[in-house]
Amino acid sequence: MIRRIDHIAIAVRDLEKAKAFFIEGLGGRQLCSMSLEPQQFRWTSIELGSSCLIELIDPIGREGFVSRFLDRRGEGPHHITIQVDDIHETVRTLAERGIETFGFSDDVPGWKECFIHPKNAHGVLLQFAEFNPLDWIEQGYVPECYREFVGKECSGQGEEPVTVCRARDGEGDEIEIRRGTLALRIPRSEIGALVRALESLR
Repeated sequence: MIRRIDHIAIAVRDLEKAKAFFIEGLGGRQLCSMSLEPQQFRWTSIELGSSCLIELIDPIGREGFVSRFLDRRGEGPHHITIQVDDIHETVRTLAERGIETFGFSDDVPGWKECFIHPKNAHGVLLQFAEFNPLDWIEQGYVPECYREFVGKECSGQGEEPVTVCRARDGEGDEIEIRRGTLALRIPRSEIGALVRALESLR
């Protein structure tokens, strides 16, 4: 049911001040930052060590849950997010064990979640989430705690060779890079930039 602890979320009033502490002070690395306007908060994920992430959540409006949390309790830990393989199975299993969940949602593409209230979890708000971690970080760097998911994405491809060929669509010539059923098309005019970018990673 439970796969791993993904992150510990901390509510903060001043994001830049918090980032200075966790990044410049403790040596962390920012992975991604995103605002969720309907819920009036922003989350910023930070790699700190190799086991799980820190998520800073700060308000971008006065009516959101982060603002209310800060008004009531001040800055500090807000929740722990636990990754699961199947959120529906998790809800069923917890119910069978007499553990009540709330807040089930699959409104966000690629993310399904539910919660256990702190009153039922020894004072801790637990978030269970089904998701692919690689979908929630900026491209170009994979943190140590997410390396296993890179292998998972590539599994099942066998030893099929990578092929490169010319292709054409309505907008002009392209280069197609293919391995099995996976394919990427790039305009020929951008090949030089791609080569330079790949060389910079060596």
